[in-house]
Amino acid sequence: MLTLDTKDYGLVEYEESDLLDFPDGIFGFTELKKYIPLVLDENEDNTILLLQSIENPDIAFVVLNPFTLDPDYNPILTPEELSYLGVNSENDLSYYVISVLHNDYLKTTVNMKAPIVINPDRRIGMQVILSNTDYEFRKPLSAFDTVSGENNK
Repeated sequence: MLTLDTKDYGLVEYEESDLLDFPDGIFGFTELKKYIPLVLDENEDNTILLLQSIENPDIAFVVLNPFTLDPDYNPILTPEELSYLGVNSENDLSYYVISVLHNDYLKTTVNMKAPIVINPDRRIGMQVILSNTDYEFRKPLSAFDTVSGENNK
């Protein structure tokens, strides 16, 4: 069992097999390659995770399952991206969008245009920029109706 002393969650125990590898890092943090996904609420599924950097315990990303925000979310990856992740179909992957939290929670945004994409079997991930879509880099969380699952236009 390994341990990491994190900025926000104190001492976290994990196994090497728990780690996610981002060979190219995450945009703006290309030097950080290894992350551990932490479930924020043990009673919930993986709707909201904290991607905690192993190399820099001060860096963590709050990520959300985009399909809980927008059931019609339809990320299309390039054949090169699918190959990089070692899959034949987008359906074999897990998707998360990075949330930028603000003190005023009504200003919190999610990046629907550049999701984190993970192959859960190989424990490898990457951040992609979806082309040919009108998804936003900074979509206000308040624009989603998370209760009914419908978008507010």
